[in-house]
Amino acid sequence: MAGIRIGKDGSITRDGKTYKNKAAYKNRDKSKEGAKSSFFDKFIKGERFKRKDREKKYTDSKASVLNKKPAMLGDKGSPIPANLGDRGFKLKFKDAFNAAEKADRSKFSYKGKSYFTTKGAASNRDNKKTRIAPKGTFPKKSNLDADTVASFKKRIKYMKDRKSKGKNFSAKNLKELEAKLAAN
Repeated sequence: MAGIRIGKDGSITRDGKTYKNKAAYKNRDKSKEGAKSSFFDKFIKGERFKRKDREKKYTDSKASVLNKKPAMLGDKGSPIPANLGDRGFKLKFKDAFNAAEKADRSKFSYKGKSYFTTKGAASNRDNKKTRIAPKGTFPKKSNLDADTVASFKKRIKYMKDRKSKGKNFSAKNLKELEAKLAAN
């Protein structure tokens, strides 16, 4: 709906055009103004215009794409393989994959995204595998936790104290504890 503004002097402004008074406004040329239409008519008409714009953009982009050289098969503007026939730019993923496999590539792109062929996936998998480090690269982790080690040391100290005082102690247990700590 058109915006109408009435000034303090009685002038009327509509769609950027100013009329001196109400009589001049009523006598204006109405042939340039469109017929009144409902919201739905405007909505449907707007959809038609949008559709035409989309079609126009598509044909323009198709023409510009034909003039460019694409990076890889599957991108817009790439040469269309003979096996596609009339499908044109509706290249399917499988077609792009097969063409890349046939060209012996490890990677190909489809709709702007990069993908591996079977050969590329295998080589990438090999590159990502964990390598086994040479022996001695990493220090050996203790078999005993810190609390157990502390407990063994305390027991050994206690047994040695008993031995120095001339009291009874188990020589066999002392020997075993010392061997466990040494192995750790």
